[in-house]
Amino acid sequence: MSTHSKPELEFSDDCRIISFNGKVRYRLTPGQADIVRVLHRSPYREASTHAIKKQTECRSIRDSFKTGDGREIWKNVIVNRPRGFYRLNLTPKND
Repeated sequence: MSTHSKPELEFSDDCRIISFNGKVRYRLTPGQADIVRVLHRSPYREASTHAIKKQTECRSIRDSFKTGDGREIWKNVIVNRPRGFYRLNLTPKND
C-alpha cells in the first residue's frame, strides 16, 4: 500500500531558489521568482492571470518560464488551472 504525500516547496528568502519535495533545486530568474512569490502569498496558493500581471512585470506567464530552469518549473511546480488561474503544485492551505 503506497501513501501519497503532498508536494512540498521550500524557498530562499528572495524566491530565486526553490527546492521541490526536498530533492530538486531550481534557480529562477527575477521574473519567475516574482510570479512564484505572488502564487506563494496568495490564498490557496492560486492567483488569476490578471492578479499576477498586476503584481509583476510579466506580459505572458507561460513565456516567463521558457528560460533557465523555467521549463522544469512550469512542468513540475506551476499548475495552469481553468479560466486563467495558476497555482503552485500544493494542496490548498486551510488557514
